[in-house]
Amino acid sequence: MMNELQSGDPQDNRYDPHSTGSATEAASDTIANNTPDTTSTNTATGASTDAAATTSEYTNDTATTATTNAAANDTTATAATATNATATHIHFPLRQTATAIVCIAALASLWYARAVYNTHTGTSFWLFWVALALALGVWAAAIWFHWWRALPNAARIPIGIVLCVALCSFGMSQAAIASHMRDEGDRNLDYIIVLGAQVYQGSPSLVLRYRLDKAAEYLRANPGTTCIVSGGQGPNEPYAEARGMADYLEHDAGIDASRIIEEPDSTTTVENLRNSRAIIDRASNTGGASNISTAGSAASEPSIGIVTNDFHVFRSLQIAHDQGYTDVRGIAAGSPRDMLLNNMVRESFAEAKYLIKR
Repeated sequence: MMNELQSGDPQDNRYDPHSTGSATEAASDTIANNTPDTTSTNTATGASTDAAATTSEYTNDTATTATTNAAANDTTATAATATNATATHIHFPLRQTATAIVCIAALASLWYARAVYNTHTGTSFWLFWVALALALGVWAAAIWFHWWRALPNAARIPIGIVLCVALCSFGMSQAAIASHMRDEGDRNLDYIIVLGAQVYQGSPSLVLRYRLDKAAEYLRANPGTTCIVSGGQGPNEPYAEARGMADYLEHDAGIDASRIIEEPDSTTTVENLRNSRAIIDRASNTGGASNISTAGSAASEPSIGIVTNDFHVFRSLQIAHDQGYTDVRGIAAGSPRDMLLNNMVRESFAEAKYLIKR
């Protein structure tokens, strides 16, 4: 029993000092158990390294993305700032420039009104340029204070349509006027009619002298042509325009008085041509439309030229056709160049007035 107690369980030799192999194995087991697993350590180390690398890469990616986003935001902000700056740089100078241009045009219109008034043409059309200056002043204020934007569409659309129609009509009338500004007529016409204009004591106005000089030039080149000078006396004229015109042609231009017929009763272009036509019918004994042959030709209709300033030829021919002239030509005289703008604009208004009353 004692031996058994001393030797212990033969199956359990963990405490047997004489069991070398078993002790060695136990020691090995102890060392194995107490020594850290290198593979596990390496694996853990690798995992930690990978985690650290991953964390580092994520951190770097996050930082890069943040940097990129910040750069993009900075670029967007810079572009927006540049755009706003550009818009501000463009918008305000354009508004200021447009306002300045319109104001200069208004001042020029006032200056031109004074120049037209000083010519003493006998008309009050210089007031048009004053009215235009006021309209341009309102336009300049509308540009500066954005009045146009403040108007509702219900008001802007009709205003825009009216302005477009007015501008198109004005442009068409100006083109029609310009189309006859170089008319020369035909040679050896039976009659020329010189339309009247302002006369002063002892001399015709500058505009009328252009007409008379052109008539004298034509009469010298065509000895068989008879001249009718047409124009009555206005409230600011010393005598009938026809009287002053005949005197100028006879005494200043050297045209024989026998070739000049006076028509001293008319006050408008319509009356000029109507009364002159009556004189031609009486003098040539054509009887107006009764001269037309059964074949429908108008061979016996006298040929007629209308002498007037270049800007006035178109409307004069238009009126002549309405008065029954069938063989009529325009003969364009010159006009003062500094007053050409005024005369052409005035002629557009006169054309509109004539068409309305026609």
